[in-house]
Amino acid sequence: MALLSEAIAQQIVLEMEKIIERNINIMNETGVIIASKDTERIGSFHEGALKAIQEGETVPIYSDQSHQGAKAGMNMPILFKGALIGVIGITGHPDEISDYAKIIHKMTEVMVKEAYVSQELELEKSARERFVHEWMQRQWTDRRDFMLRAKTLRIDMSTSRQVLLFDLVHVKRKQDSEVTRQERLRSIMKEVGDMLGVGEQDILVMWQSNQFVLLKQNAPAFFPSRVKESLRRLSSNQVKIYCGLGRQHHGMDGTVKSFEEAQQAVFFARQKQQSVVVFQELGIESVVFQIPETVKEDFVERFFPVFHDEKQHQLVESVKVFLEHDQSIASASDALFIHKNTLQYRLKKMEQLTGLDPRKFQDAALYWLGLAFLEKH
Repeated sequence: MALLSEAIAQQIVLEMEKIIERNINIMNETGVIIASKDTERIGSFHEGALKAIQEGETVPIYSDQSHQGAKAGMNMPILFKGALIGVIGITGHPDEISDYAKIIHKMTEVMVKEAYVSQELELEKSARERFVHEWMQRQWTDRRDFMLRAKTLRIDMSTSRQVLLFDLVHVKRKQDSEVTRQERLRSIMKEVGDMLGVGEQDILVMWQSNQFVLLKQNAPAFFPSRVKESLRRLSSNQVKIYCGLGRQHHGMDGTVKSFEEAQQAVFFARQKQQSVVVFQELGIESVVFQIPETVKEDFVERFFPVFHDEKQHQLVESVKVFLEHDQSIASASDALFIHKNTLQYRLKKMEQLTGLDPRKFQDAALYWLGLAFLEKH
């Protein structure tokens, strides 16, 4: 990890510019200017800085012509954990700038330390994110080594967790770049974490380009209600948020099971246009989700090829509404805004086409499965 990268150095120069009007340069360990208020000097050699590096002490320069690439000023070594990592130079007569040069020097070393801590935190966050991805996808090869990595990252693998998978649907705008959308995703992830009270042992990380995942430790019974309220407050015209909640399970494998349940739940949340779907509350959908597509296609082809006939869309939709209303002719006809006799005719017509009567319980069960199989993941 570069302790004094060009980006960090330039950021320090910009911050110092707010404090002092004089030109400030930062040189790397070879004496090359990597950041400067005078951008034309970036990339040039600074002999005064090299001398400060070699001697390990502040080097005052009194004349613009005395050192190659240097102007009158103060050049001070930047130390981090006892190691010299660069030099900061301030332009001006040393006698005039010596007092506040010391302050600028001290502030620079403090900012380097802050940048280091920030980089360390970012690296740890990335490491935790990679770990969670491998964990949820069962990509470990040695269980003991994987548990050791968890311990290093301060992740408790022996606790009970409930997994929540959040899916964001952005309203695309021409002026929005992918970076903008990612920033919005991270901002929403942070807001969700704040609203849900993410604790020290909870894990909140990015999952895919439009998803993030929360591994909640010992979630209370009222947690789904809190999630629904939080998403209601966060959803807007620009972004729609869906969430799937797995059940609470124990341990390393249990957490993965909860994640897989959350994946199913968020799929149906999008499909049903519901902000939150809890796996525990799923009925036949949770079974259908596990069935291979080839099996579903074969079932529909054998019993309900009519489902693929666009000309019969009205009949198929009528059966669907009829089943959704508990096979009630009155309720279904009201929902369809048609006469009861019209619905009866459509149901009879469907029976003629398939040989199965949706008004009979056993046949209705086959219709229900067939309609569920039509939905693609």
